[in-house]
Amino acid sequence: MNENIFKTKTDLDPSEYKKLFGDPFYNEKGSSKARNFYLQQNEREKALMLKKNYLEMIKKARERNYNMAADCLQWWLDGSGFPKTIDFNWLRKQREIIAAENLNLDRFGEELEKYGKTLKEEGDTAKYNDHFDHQVKAGVFGELYYASGDSTLSSHCYFKITKKKNNFLVTGIIKHLWWDRYDWHKGASAYIYGFGNTGDSDALLVEKYFEAKPFDMKSEWQQSFNKTFHSGFLGGLSINLK
Repeated sequence: MNENIFKTKTDLDPSEYKKLFGDPFYNEKGSSKARNFYLQQNEREKALMLKKNYLEMIKKARERNYNMAADCLQWWLDGSGFPKTIDFNWLRKQREIIAAENLNLDRFGEELEKYGKTLKEEGDTAKYNDHFDHQVKAGVFGELYYASGDSTLSSHCYFKITKKKNNFLVTGIIKHLWWDRYDWHKGASAYIYGFGNTGDSDALLVEKYFEAKPFDMKSEWQQSFNKTFHSGFLGGLSINLK
């Protein structure tokens, strides 16, 4: 990275740019020298300092192996505005995503049980197609929080349930669609590890002067099912798709 693009009328060392705001979580104050200089600048010069701050975030994220979060922040800074496909294998390693996926599976299972109870004779079948959306709220100590914050998992099922002698056969698929908009909202803020509470207005200022752009994030994956479930003693049915 060429540090010369960050030369301004100051004797600040490049490392001091990241100390603008401190880290209140660890009771660390920002550099008063950097902060005072920042407040004296015009909008464009402030945006330049803030861009440097985001580049420091990317560097620190990679040092923590938070490469997905770093990639997303870099994608925004690069300013193409093109959608970014997120690797579903990475997503499914995030506990919040798996929790959302399992919740939707439970919902589908409950609905399939209702359909199964309507089947009385061997060979009777019923089709069940539906979808459930779940708002995913990322925890502040996980990488998903830095990569997207809140997001949505939309699960669409296409099932057939068939009555057998003493059991039920469930076949079909579930398509999971994950999406989020990587953007900023005036008045909002987020805690960034090592950088403190960072306002969205800072990012909006960088967009104004340095062509950073919001973008859509998306991912999708599919699960196939061919499972047999036994009815209970009194004809009850419990379907667990997980």
